[in-house]
Amino acid sequence: MANYDLTKLSELINHFNNLPKPSFDKLIEVLSSDAISGFSEDKRLHLWDRLKKLTTKHRRFSDAVWVLSDELLSSIETVANKLAPTTPFYLYQHLFSNRDFDLYEEKGHWEEQQKKLNERRQKAVEEILKLGGIESVIQFAEAAESVLGQVGHFLGRIANEEIDRVLIPKYLETENHKLSSFIKGYIWSRYYTNGWSWADELDKSGWADGHFSQFLRYLPFAIETWDRVEKWLANLQGDYWLKINVNPYQADNALDIAIEKLIEHKRPNAAINCLERMRSDKQPINLDLCVKALIDALSSSEPSSSMDPYHVVELIKMLQETPEVNPDDLFRVEWAYLPFLDGHYEATPKSLENRLANDPEFFCKLIRLIYRSKNSNIATNNPSEKTQAIATNAYQLLDEWRTLPGMQEDGSLNDFHFSTWLYRVKEICMESGHLEVAFIHIGQVLIHCPPDTNGLWINQTVADALNARDAEDMRDGFHTGIYNSLGARFVDPTGKPELELAEQYRQKAEQVENAGYQRFAVTLRSLSESYERDAQRARQSDWFEEG
Repeated sequence: MANYDLTKLSELINHFNNLPKPSFDKLIEVLSSDAISGFSEDKRLHLWDRLKKLTTKHRRFSDAVWVLSDELLSSIETVANKLAPTTPFYLYQHLFSNRDFDLYEEKGHWEEQQKKLNERRQKAVEEILKLGGIESVIQFAEAAESVLGQVGHFLGRIANEEIDRVLIPKYLETENHKLSSFIKGYIWSRYYTNGWSWADELDKSGWADGHFSQFLRYLPFAIETWDRVEKWLANLQGDYWLKINVNPYQADNALDIAIEKLIEHKRPNAAINCLERMRSDKQPINLDLCVKALIDALSSSEPSSSMDPYHVVELIKMLQETPEVNPDDLFRVEWAYLPFLDGHYEATPKSLENRLANDPEFFCKLIRLIYRSKNSNIATNNPSEKTQAIATNAYQLLDEWRTLPGMQEDGSLNDFHFSTWLYRVKEICMESGHLEVAFIHIGQVLIHCPPDTNGLWINQTVADALNARDAEDMRDGFHTGIYNSLGARFVDPTGKPELELAEQYRQKAEQVENAGYQRFAVTLRSLSESYERDAQRARQSDWFEEG
């Protein structure tokens, strides 16, 4: 069916090792034919390249079960040799691939394999330059598969001033993607081989402003380049900082300079990546710049992919652990990035939680942001996106709140602090019409209460609050908080885990009842009964069959 169609034959080569013997032999026969050999080198190049990759792969993994026999491989190699190009322009194109691994001729010793591959590439560029001059090398770079600047890189190792004059600045602003990669690899290699003296002494008499900026963007992202940005570009430095591909790992020091410039030119996400490099290297960080980069990133026009959540969270954790940070700045940052502080990266909104635990007015403000007052029958129609986002943040913060009012660093509870905080919340929320929902959220956080010093499993001041006549909503919140705290879990068809929980809360109910907290005991018994019902449902599930 493929006949002598080069495209179809090329596709068939990928399936050589899956063909039955008659079809294998027929494909060998067609590829060996004079008709195929009669095609020009450029047309049969793809066939030869596929054959070369196939045989290289099978030779490299000679001990694998899927490898063709030596006899069959030899027959393919014979065909490949017959179709191999003779001119360097075509013969060496397969060396410049984006997949170096496919070009390794042996298994293992990867560093040595890479070294050998680079030596072959270097000789290929030298031969093409010797036979056809610089124009042949440029054409070769356009024809090669790779867009990683490999051809330019190996040319740069052997180039001279004459080649510099041909390539620079002519190709600095080319829109051809392969040629831009070629010149980037060339400039980097020339710098790497000859140092800064080459860049400084290069003839720049005919360069336009854009040439200077592009040339500098092809040099390392380091202070030596930034010094030349300031010197060569003067008032046009923005063009460099707006377009530079930021690589913090090329800069050994002075990243704070880059951070200031990136923030100045509206690239806070790039600045955050530099700040994270400094943090991971334990370099001193300008805290004000860190806060500004994090806040500015919220409204940045940079691509969303340029923000790395891990970097953001690590910087926030660093700010949380630094006493010198302005508390108001930390509050703003945590509030802005609250969705990132859900524990996924082992980070929580410590400042916001402490504010909740110490400032009853702040707690009540969050409640009002989320819920409508019982004193008002007027619903808010079509809230703005900003209002919805604020309410979402407020709800997430309250839903994930774990720090009780009055909680001390040693894990104990300051009874007076807790009582005064709760009293003030009652005052504010009764007046605003939000007491019921406030009590529900308070009840949910009280599940994290420490035991009492007298041995009771819960602090007695907290138990008093939960047992109060007017605290039914708080007890409901406690019930819900306990029940939801287990999260998603596997259902044991025996119901054993649920029965153990039922017994645990039955005992806790008895303990608090004996301590005089009858209303609270009713809530705990209800919780115990809920787990008993769960156990019964688990045992009666349709999908469970005995044996």
